[in-house]
Amino acid sequence: MILALETSTRRASLVVFDRESGHVLDGADFTTDRAHNAAIFAPLERLVAAHREPLEGIVVGLGPGSYGGVRVGLAVANGLSVAMGLPVIGGNSLEAWEAADDSYLVVGDARRGSCFVAVVRGQKLKGAPELVDDADLGGFLAPLLAEGLAVHTCDAKVVEAVAGSIVSYPEAGRLAALYRDADFNGLVQTALEPVYLRAPYITVPKAK
Repeated sequence: MILALETSTRRASLVVFDRESGHVLDGADFTTDRAHNAAIFAPLERLVAAHREPLEGIVVGLGPGSYGGVRVGLAVANGLSVAMGLPVIGGNSLEAWEAADDSYLVVGDARRGSCFVAVVRGQKLKGAPELVDDADLGGFLAPLLAEGLAVHTCDAKVVEAVAGSIVSYPEAGRLAALYRDADFNGLVQTALEPVYLRAPYITVPKAK
């Protein structure tokens, strides 16, 4: 059994995934704008209490996405790893997007007048997400849309800008399925870090 956490967007999800059947046995989701840390522990406690013994490992989405949301999921996964002696695998949240097909586009608000465009084919991210100025988004997407790839997003800005875009989110169950066959027993644990679209934006106070 795998415990999977996906907290990179405003809709977070947690599941217990059965590796033998390939199905989600139990789960919960919640939606918050900036308070995943206040909402995650009640459903997490219930899932762990109900399924603690069969758990073999933890999978957590590393983003990209909400800075605070991703770090909440990562902190919870690391804490459970220490407390329960379970190995943790970090996965790219873009590969776990709720989608009808295994090949799709994820377009999101990257702030600072830009969007990111991620191409997923066969449920694998192809290259790093591209940062595109808002004004150039239509032209950038045109050849990709011509291939028949659907645009998935959870950002209102993208829904307004891209006709036919589908409002959806990454899912913990889909993330767990990606690691159904992972060797948790042979895993060499390394420090997990969030996936960022760009380097942190830091300003220096002006001299008085």
